[in-house]
Amino acid sequence: MSPASNPLPGTRVRIPLTDATGDDAVVRVIAAPCRDMARDGILSEPLRPFSDALLVDVHVGGRLVLPGAWVEHEVLRRGTPIAPTPVAAADLRPPAVIAGTPEHAELHWGETVWPLDLGGAVAIPDSARAEPHALSRLRRLLLVAAGRRDEIALTMWQAAEFEIPWQDVRLLPRAASWFELAQVPPGMRYADAEQLQGVGRAARR
Repeated sequence: MSPASNPLPGTRVRIPLTDATGDDAVVRVIAAPCRDMARDGILSEPLRPFSDALLVDVHVGGRLVLPGAWVEHEVLRRGTPIAPTPVAAADLRPPAVIAGTPEHAELHWGETVWPLDLGGAVAIPDSARAEPHALSRLRRLLLVAAGRRDEIALTMWQAAEFEIPWQDVRLLPRAASWFELAQVPPGMRYADAEQLQGVGRAARR
C-alpha cells in the first residue's frame, strides 16, 4: 500500500464489540510505518513485518485499553469514521515483539532492539511474535482487555489456559520478566529507549 493511501495520524473509527447497540470501541491511527516511521524511505528491520499495517490505540468506554497495537487496514475500512483527534509524540507507544530463535533472540520494541538471552532453552510464545491484528481478533482482544472475556463466543478464548494472541510482550503474563531478561532499564518509556539507541524519532531529527 502506498504511503499516500494510508489514513493520517489522528484518524478515528468506531468498531462494534458485540451486536448490542452502542457497544463499541474507538480506534485511532497513531502512525503508518512507511510514511511516518521510515528514514530516507526505508523502514528499520524491526518495523518491516508491519510495513503494511497501522499503529493504533484503542479506547473502550472512554478508557484506553490498548495503548499501541498493529492492525490490518481492514479495521479502518470497516469502521465508522468519527472526528479525528490530534496525536502527540507521547502517543507513540508501539508493541514489543520477540524475533529470532531461542538460540538467537531479540526483543524488538518499536524500532529499538534488545538482545534476549534465552539460553536456547526458553520457548518464544507465539503470542509474542510480530503479527498485525485483523478486525475479528482485535474485537476479541478488546473484550479481554476490558475485562469482558466471558462475552467472547469462542469457547477456547474463554478457557483460562488459552494463550491470548496479543502479539505484544507488554501485555503477556509476566511481561516484566521479558523486559528484565532483555535488560531494558526498569520504568523506561519508549521515547527514552529511542533516545538511548539513537533510532526512531531520535535518528530522524
